[in-house]
Amino acid sequence: MNGQILVGGLVVVAVAVAVAVVLGLAVQRWVPVADRQENNDVAGIAFAIIGVLYAILMTFVIVSVWEAGDAAQNSSRAEARAVVDLDRYAETLPAAGNAAMHAQLARYTQIVEQQEWPAMAAGHPVGKAGSGVIAQLWHSVDLPVVDGDDAAAARQAEARATLRELVVNRDARLAAAGAGLPKVMWLALIVGDVLTLANALMFGVKGSGEYLAIVAMLSAMSALMLFAVYELEYPFQRGESVTVEVFSSVVDDGAAS
Repeated sequence: MNGQILVGGLVVVAVAVAVAVVLGLAVQRWVPVADRQENNDVAGIAFAIIGVLYAILMTFVIVSVWEAGDAAQNSSRAEARAVVDLDRYAETLPAAGNAAMHAQLARYTQIVEQQEWPAMAAGHPVGKAGSGVIAQLWHSVDLPVVDGDDAAAARQAEARATLRELVVNRDARLAAAGAGLPKVMWLALIVGDVLTLANALMFGVKGSGEYLAIVAMLSAMSALMLFAVYELEYPFQRGESVTVEVFSSVVDDGAAS
């Protein structure tokens, strides 16, 4: 966990707790404890229903964004492995094809690392430079092989499959870069959080300290969960983003081996 996430999370929790405590103090002042205690049974039933539904929704969302982040990492690594495998295939080509394909793969790696990743991190379109290099790679992979050279034909078929894997994983990476939660899901999360806190404020608890502690803990946990969803929503942005090192490390390891 980096310092930015830690500080941001503490600030969000502190603000949520402060708001909840202020609301709790207002309820304590304007709504007598005895009046609220009379409705504890009804409030308890409502809290059970709202709390369970909100917990299910929050669990579903957190698992969803967490899995999306893992999928983004996996697709980035698979894309990099495809680059490494194609670079090895280039070694089997004649001198002219070898040099051309090495240059194309180096250019593609440079575009991904220096152009596409910063664009994804900023939430901007990545442009068409990478797609243009992939078109060149298809041309290099599809160059005719010597008739009767079964080994070369087998290597070419494998290279075509590898290039298709690169394209598929690249598409998955670019799709994940802009795949945030639907707005209606954020609406449900925020409204559900407000309803849960409002329901908790309705309870009658003897002792202001105990009442405010319950409200503060509930608001802190809810705020922390919302903050986690926000940080994980876009796999290539914000605090818990998939960094370019995920791609670069695989390419560098392949070049060194």
